[in-house]
Amino acid sequence: MSGYYSVVHDPEARLGHELPLDREPHLRLAALALTWTPKSVPSAADTALTLLELTGHARVLRDELAGRAARLPAGCELRQRLACTLGEAERRLSAAASSPYGDLAHAQSRARLVQVLYAALDRLEAEHHVRGSCSHTRPGTRADEDRRPDKG
Repeated sequence: MSGYYSVVHDPEARLGHELPLDREPHLRLAALALTWTPKSVPSAADTALTLLELTGHARVLRDELAGRAARLPAGCELRQRLACTLGEAERRLSAAASSPYGDLAHAQSRARLVQVLYAALDRLEAEHHVRGSCSHTRPGTRADEDRRPDKG
């Protein structure tokens, strides 16, 4: 593969996770979208493109976070917190989750979601830095209880 990456619209996630997360450009785009006001909003086409880009990236982030969270032990408190974040992301990314206030509010909602999902990934990396362990296990559970092979 060449030394550059392009933005791809993949709402059904058919391409998998072969592309890098491109964190900085998406966080800059999210920060920019959050500065817009009804008086300073760009053209409708630019707003729609920003909304599309942030939505696609939020889906990639959600999937990445879900995959990493699934590898945590079932009794891990961090896994439970991430499940809440993922549930909220799923709700906000649902097809019916458009804003009644228009594309500006919708783009800003997606921008905040991208920021929240990156914060969750950062928390996961910071708190779960030791391979296969979790320091936030709920009382009464074993740290390895989710390590059994699936049946079926």
